[in-house]
Amino acid sequence: MATRICVAPHVLHRRFRVFTLCTLAGSIAASCGRTQAVPPPIPINSVMQVVREYGKPVVPRASVPPNPGGPSLTGDGPYDSDGPYQAHIAAMLAQSDFAQLEREAQQVRASKSRLKGGVWKLYALYDAVDTPSPNSDSSNSDWETHILAVKKWVAAYPSSATARIALAQSYLNHGWAARGSGYSNTVPESGWNLLSQGAELAKSTLLDAARLEEKCPYWYESMLVVARIEAWPKRDARALFDAAVAFEPTYYHFYREYANSLLPKWYGEEGEIQAFAEEVSKRLGDPDGSIIYFEIASMLACQCDKEMDSLARMSWPRVKKGYSDLQRLYGTSTLKMNRFAYMSVLSGDKIPARDTFTTLGDSWSESVWPSAEHFETAKRWASTP
Repeated sequence: MATRICVAPHVLHRRFRVFTLCTLAGSIAASCGRTQAVPPPIPINSVMQVVREYGKPVVPRASVPPNPGGPSLTGDGPYDSDGPYQAHIAAMLAQSDFAQLEREAQQVRASKSRLKGGVWKLYALYDAVDTPSPNSDSSNSDWETHILAVKKWVAAYPSSATARIALAQSYLNHGWAARGSGYSNTVPESGWNLLSQGAELAKSTLLDAARLEEKCPYWYESMLVVARIEAWPKRDARALFDAAVAFEPTYYHFYREYANSLLPKWYGEEGEIQAFAEEVSKRLGDPDGSIIYFEIASMLACQCDKEMDSLARMSWPRVKKGYSDLQRLYGTSTLKMNRFAYMSVLSGDKIPARDTFTTLGDSWSESVWPSAEHFETAKRWASTP
């Protein structure tokens, strides 16, 4: 999920226009060791009807029996940091331990627990089961094996929303992997085709998941990604976001995902993401509002390269307050420290940059910095008087 994708919106729009209904209906995506038929395109009105109804009312599902012999993964548990927790969850999927996956998903969804740095454990759980290997490039056979494993989870727990949402997100990530991380003019036609097919498969799977009794915030997260890939009309994308935050207002990942679509490289106009940050931070109030302001600012400060990165029209004091509130409530993480250090450099504020670099040492994040050399140059700048 940390891959930096650079896409020119006008190219994306043009690519999607060339897909006729017949082409999409007859497309075949490679998945699970077999061919996976792509469903016919689903009318946006039908999708929006499901969006409006999802979670109304939310009927709590009967709790899964606890696992007395398993480790506690809440509070200050042994996996309370980003990275080790995902590895622990990925191992459950690799071992086909679907019962434990179900218990963990229901526990972190109900508790709304977070990792150090504020990341929701629910988000991290899906992050661990939506790709074959989060830390390396994956081959087609890796994706084939991974999607087959998730489908086995769906078959073992047909009433599990978690399993189906994990499958939907896997389809999306497979599409992104086929597209690649380069600029839009470097993407082959086959990459665009597979990205479109992945979005269509994910959307169909999410609509299947919506029929289940169990509801999950991450359903909206995945649908927001579908909306961005498919270039939904702005009114529909906003209605989806509004439904998401009505379901779970403090799930900050919704705000980051929607803000991503407002970047000029996608579908936003200049100043739109800044206005959005102002709107939602005021609506929520502090500390949640200030933290989300920091999170949205980090989207502007990480747009692929230093020529695009900018905190223009964002309040740097409010960004700093958001990071301070985040540290106070949830601690910080290597990723969040890297983001704050990068934003401090963009803002020309040496004192917080120097303090953060001192804590980071050599732990630079490739999802934030263009290169290790860029990180070291910034660190040297911060250390000068």
